[in-house]
Amino acid sequence: MPVVWNRTFLDPPPARIGTMDERRGTAGQALAGAVALVGLGYAARRLAGSRVTDIPLSPLTAGGRIGGDWVARAGVGTGDHPVGEMDDMTAFAHDGFDPGLVDPEVRAFYERTSEYELSLTAEWHRPFRTGAWLAGFLTGTIEQLNLPAPGDGRTVRLESQFERIDPALDPRDGARMWVRTDTDTGEGVFVAAYGSHVADGERYVNIAVPLPGCNLSTVLSLRNLDSGAVELTTEAPGDPGLYLVTPAGAFELPMAQRFRVWPADSAAAPTDVRRTEGAAVVATHEMWLCGRQFLTVRYAGQTSTSTS
Repeated sequence: MPVVWNRTFLDPPPARIGTMDERRGTAGQALAGAVALVGLGYAARRLAGSRVTDIPLSPLTAGGRIGGDWVARAGVGTGDHPVGEMDDMTAFAHDGFDPGLVDPEVRAFYERTSEYELSLTAEWHRPFRTGAWLAGFLTGTIEQLNLPAPGDGRTVRLESQFERIDPALDPRDGARMWVRTDTDTGEGVFVAAYGSHVADGERYVNIAVPLPGCNLSTVLSLRNLDSGAVELTTEAPGDPGLYLVTPAGAFELPMAQRFRVWPADSAAAPTDVRRTEGAAVVATHEMWLCGRQFLTVRYAGQTSTSTS
């Protein structure tokens, strides 16, 4: 069973006696991680807005390390493995979004996501780089939101797996875990519960990222862009936004984010995405805090068959 409202934030490290330098390094990382954790908790309390009670957000939380095996350890899965982030994009049609205008490759990426091999690069924007560097010790330890640190220009290759979530544990429509791990290291990068809900005639994408003792939830609205591209954004009327789900309730955060996905051969696609050979789609994920952009993640995706 998933741990809900567990106050144990980090699993104990394995028993090991290393060199003095190793022990100093481990102690330094632990201290930096503790500082980051305290800072994140303080920021959440200071930045959280009004309590949210009318949006169906996921109750899933973690008790310590998340990582690529969290679904099995937490016991949230059903053993059914869908292939995509969503089953049918048609279900998300509304006045601002026509699935018929979406490029077939972009639509296939959302409906058959696990068939795509992804690579990412991360750019942390000033003045958030120091905070991101400190938080990186924590995210690396718990293997969640585990992005390259500021100044780390490497490209991370991802493997994706999906598993449906037991509806008794997460009642959102179509809830499933999307687990992304680093192909080279096996470490968890993103472990998120994807679902949807309908409000005022629009179906929203509804995502939860389990964290120790809480989760970070996002509600997004789908929009059409030119050249068959799509945008998922929190900057829309109604339910969209970012929310911190805690034992004291859910609170809206002064944050925003958007995802944009283009066919790789589109003239409108951004040129600063590192394309892999045979890339079929490219994407950007941008985040803002109090109106200041702090993160841009760039993706390229290719179907598994294109590399065989």
